[in-house]
Amino acid sequence: MATKHKLDSKDPHYQEGRRMALELKHEHILAEAKRAADERKRIRDPPHTSKRDSVGRGKPRGRRGGRRQASATATYPTVECSLSSSVEVPLTATSTKLNPQEEFEKNRERLSDILASCPSAAQPQSSSASSWSFRQQKASERWKEARPYHLKCLISKEAVGHPLCCLCNEPAVIRCRECLPEEWFCGDCDVLHHKKHPLHNRECVIRGFFEAIPPTTCIIKGEDGYCTHEQACILPTVKVPDCSCGGTNFTVLPGKPVILITINGHFDLHQPLYECQTCQQQWTPDLKDLLRSGYWPASVTNSTLYTLDLLSSLQELKIISPGFSRQAFAKLLEHRTKCGGRSGPINGDALQRSFLELSYASFEEDQLCCSAPFTCPACTPEMLAVSADGNRKLYRFRRNGSSDDPGFFEGVFVAEDSAVSRFVDTIQKAVKNTQGRGTCGDSQWTAARETSRRASKLDEEGMEVAVCRHGFLLKALNMYRGEIFAYPLYLQRELMPFKAQFFEMDVECKYWPYLEKVASVLPALQELTTMKPFLSVMHARAHATKCEINWSGRNQEGAGTTAGEEVEQVNSYLSRCALTTKYMSKAARVDMLTLHAMGWNEKKNLSLHQVLSTRYVKTCQRLHDETARLADLKTELDCTDEVVSQWLSDVKEWAAGETPDTSRASQGTTHRGLQQSIVCVCVCVYSSKFRHRLRRKLAEDKKLLLQEIQKYNDLVLESATTIDVAVVEHSLTGESTVSQIWPWEVHGSANISIKKRVHDQVMLTRRLHEETSVLVLEMEMVLEMEMVLEMEMVLEMEMVLEMEMVLEMEMAQHCTWLQSLAMVLKNKLAEEDVDQGNEGLCCLLRRRLSEVSERFQVVLQQYKIALGPEASVLLHVEEEDQSGLSSPETSEDEEENTI
Repeated sequence: MATKHKLDSKDPHYQEGRRMALELKHEHILAEAKRAADERKRIRDPPHTSKRDSVGRGKPRGRRGGRRQASATATYPTVECSLSSSVEVPLTATSTKLNPQEEFEKNRERLSDILASCPSAAQPQSSSASSWSFRQQKASERWKEARPYHLKCLISKEAVGHPLCCLCNEPAVIRCRECLPEEWFCGDCDVLHHKKHPLHNRECVIRGFFEAIPPTTCIIKGEDGYCTHEQACILPTVKVPDCSCGGTNFTVLPGKPVILITINGHFDLHQPLYECQTCQQQWTPDLKDLLRSGYWPASVTNSTLYTLDLLSSLQELKIISPGFSRQAFAKLLEHRTKCGGRSGPINGDALQRSFLELSYASFEEDQLCCSAPFTCPACTPEMLAVSADGNRKLYRFRRNGSSDDPGFFEGVFVAEDSAVSRFVDTIQKAVKNTQGRGTCGDSQWTAARETSRRASKLDEEGMEVAVCRHGFLLKALNMYRGEIFAYPLYLQRELMPFKAQFFEMDVECKYWPYLEKVASVLPALQELTTMKPFLSVMHARAHATKCEINWSGRNQEGAGTTAGEEVEQVNSYLSRCALTTKYMSKAARVDMLTLHAMGWNEKKNLSLHQVLSTRYVKTCQRLHDETARLADLKTELDCTDEVVSQWLSDVKEWAAGETPDTSRASQGTTHRGLQQSIVCVCVCVYSSKFRHRLRRKLAEDKKLLLQEIQKYNDLVLESATTIDVAVVEHSLTGESTVSQIWPWEVHGSANISIKKRVHDQVMLTRRLHEETSVLVLEMEMVLEMEMVLEMEMVLEMEMVLEMEMVLEMEMAQHCTWLQSLAMVLKNKLAEEDVDQGNEGLCCLLRRRLSEVSERFQVVLQQYKIALGPEASVLLHVEEEDQSGLSSPETSEDEEENTI
């Protein structure tokens, strides 16, 4: 007999099923109404005769005019009514003949009115089911409906009940969170089961509720009930080698205490102590066994261990969130320890030291595998461009108590301070420096200076970073005197082996003359001038218009669409590291920044193929669009290719000339100052107070500029030379790609603004053409780089195998030589035994033979350990040969004589 279940109307599952049923019924009603309307249309409207019969021509095909027929699958709100109820839709014919489309719309409206007349009808929804906002709203409503049920389940899970042990069916007192689904154990079964699983999180219920207990606590049932006892837990490790005596029967005892720190926190355990039952020898796992077990020591005594997955998680967190500190991670581990019913502190300094030791060991391991963490595969062997810029946010406070020990990664990514200091001193002694900030036109740049004073409260004032056009970090150095020109000069010299064609900076118009001046004094730096200057595209808009035309990367032949702002993208990532590195010691800061740089490059390398392919597709599409835009511009201005070439020459000639001084030059000064302030707000802001000061100055300068423009327009009689205020304001928003050219900058060049507009469009199109070729070449270099690395790995493996064969052969030759020497001594001793007159020589030969035999056994045992089970085969030595090297037994005659 079937069991009758009673449905709960408040059950969320019942409400969800009821809602879906109502929606299906609603859609069914709408489909029935549509079918009825289509049937009436077919009966009422006879088939139309073709116009070809009456006129002689058919109706031309095409899109039908009028309103578009509405879809019959529109979604409407659910209707709260009985599942067994039905709605009858009266479909009485109207007195006037209607268009089928209008009739269908009218019937649908009547159906909606009938549904809306129900007392429980919901309000119509304006959004469709495919809308994201509608889906989010429905999800919120369902979560709200299920919230009481979730709370009920959350409370019910705390009920202990009367569970039974999953092994012996006795009353259970322990619940293990790691042994699901068989999580309940009695006291005895818990000890037996978790003897090999001491890292499981357990909870006891002897006090009537779930209480987390450490692995060193067990539950014992006594006469007065349950009580807790302490037990020794052994660190789980891999199986260690058997005893040297060959015995296989050994016991595992608790050894010296050891602290294990995992992602779940602190564990107090004991190292396993193995004792052979045959020879009573004892041994513990060494460092190799601990590493095979997944542990890394926190000290050389192995008294504290970290799991490798814990340190790997810390490294990934550091890369994903550069501002995440080790102290915060230690607090997280302490919280996890407390949640598991355990106790014990987490030493943040020891954690960082161990983490850096593992990171350096992994780095050396990667170096042996031909890894190049600071090399861009797409820029090898020849690089297109190198971009350098300073990051003033990566400063470090002066600390008197910090040690001067060198870091693990000294000189790997961050250049050694002593080498940089010697280079800067050489430059400043050879060249007379110019004091003050550099100016470009009317703008002043903080980075454009040759000398700077040192800050009093800071040790390192920041870092100068160099990257390639793909954002790979190449080299960096610590800044001690602000952003002086000697720092990028050092990076440029260090990166000369990369054979870069362009050197990018945001003040290239001031740096390159300084480089030429230094190279003229120091011939060793003359090769640096073989590179081409490249002014960053974004920063060029804050320079003078003529400077932008002469130095901007958009106008450099062969540069492609390289922006020159890649270093800004990298600095936005590295700047977040300053939250923790500014309080570190000198060595720890260098090590941590190097690890961040390697992590950044690794992620760049993993996505490089996707970036290049996507960039190529977008470049091709943009090239097509910009080519069409250039053609439209030529048509609009009614100019031929010869005219365009002449205009390009005119723009370059105008940019090469000098701008005469006028009384209205202050307007250009204010405009360039505003653009530079905008750049500073976006890039160079180090605090909210500084940002507030810049924005206030920005508003004041903008007001002054608009007043000067109004005065100029009032004085100018010709309307053609007036300044459009709307265009100026648009150029200050950052959305305009055209630099402002003032009337007094024209000095005789007619229509220079129009010519520069054509010039910029032509340059953009040419750079896009170059970019397609550059990207294809870079993709080829990535493939070649992978093939080269593969060949290097194969050669390295062959060299290792060859070295192993050589060593095996040398070991075999060593053993053969010892055996031959022993045989020579045996034969010599046998010859001397015939003659009884050389007893002293025979004793010497026996002693020498004994020494050779002992030496052979020591060498053979060491080689067996190194070569493993196949030692006898590789060394061509058999067990019989080993016993044959013992000293010959004394003859009976000799024994009698000795007696």
